Amino acid sequence: MFVDPQAAASAMRLPFHEVVELVAAVGVDEIALRQPERLRWAEQLLRLPEVWRLTRGQGVRVAVLDTGVDPDHPDLQGAIEQTRDFTGEGIEDLNGHGTHCAGVVAARANEVGFVGTAPLSTLLIGKVLANGGSGAIGAVAAAVDWAVGEGADIISMSLGSTTDSPDLYRAVHAALAKGVIVVCAAGNTGELFANNIGFPGRYGSVITVAAHDRFGQPSGFSSRGASIDFMAPGSDIWSTYRQGGYAKLSGTSMATPFVAGLAALVLARHRAAGSHATPIRNCEDMREHLIRMAAHPGHHDTARGHGPLLPFAYFAR
Repeated sequence: MFVDPQAAASAMRLPFHEVVELVAAVGVDEIALRQPERLRWAEQLLRLPEVWRLTRGQGVRVAVLDTGVDPDHPDLQGAIEQTRDFTGEGIEDLNGHGTHCAGVVAARANEVGFVGTAPLSTLLIGKVLANGGSGAIGAVAAAVDWAVGEGADIISMSLGSTTDSPDLYRAVHAALAKGVIVVCAAGNTGELFANNIGFPGRYGSVITVAAHDRFGQPSGFSSRGASIDFMAPGSDIWSTYRQGGYAKLSGTSMATPFVAGLAALVLARHRAAGSHATPIRNCEDMREHLIRMAAHPGHHDTARGHGPLLPFAYFAR
């Protein structure tokens, strides 16, 4: 979610025009019947079941800074390690956006709903956006500091602002200096040839994510700009939602936790394998590994970055 151009400079919002299709909380049988629709195109395109034979993100902590979480959601049981509210509303997610992003990262392989990208990673949930979808930049900065202090390996931020902030810049770059991988949404104000990425996604030192559809083409809503590193699935994405439910959302908000989850898979695999000639010590190292995973490692443009990510080809080496 991103900032309203009419809002004060201190406000943050979820990245732009997410499209929501609500699904009420249902029993396991109904979930199983609907399973072929849920996340299936993204799962098939990324070939995640084959990747999970090698890595499921075990031991990796991913901080999701968003609208909080549904702590009782059946697909997130055992995934949530720590929570903290920075809004004064409590950690419960009455918006649904944060719970959706959390599920894309780490929904459990528990025969309920579907499986997240890194189903053995754990989540640090920071509620920085109120249930209405907006919040203060200072709260986001404080949450980045909190996540680093709690030992986050990766920070995923599906949020942004049209204006920069010294506090946000300091917090993000302090996290990067400590080796934390920071993944940010590009935004949903797509406009041909426009450089309209919000902050912190506009910082060149973070990993900035655009969205693509089931055909691997840039989603029309996805923001463009030189800061984009990669594309990930962002159109019609099913995931966990508020009050134990599920929803289909579209946005770079959905693409961002996919990349955070893929980064968790890479990090867990490298830790398990021991010493490497190209270790992952920081965000720049992770970017280099993700470039090897990208469809177009030798090409970069303002709509696609290095293109969609193809994890099976990377892990099959």
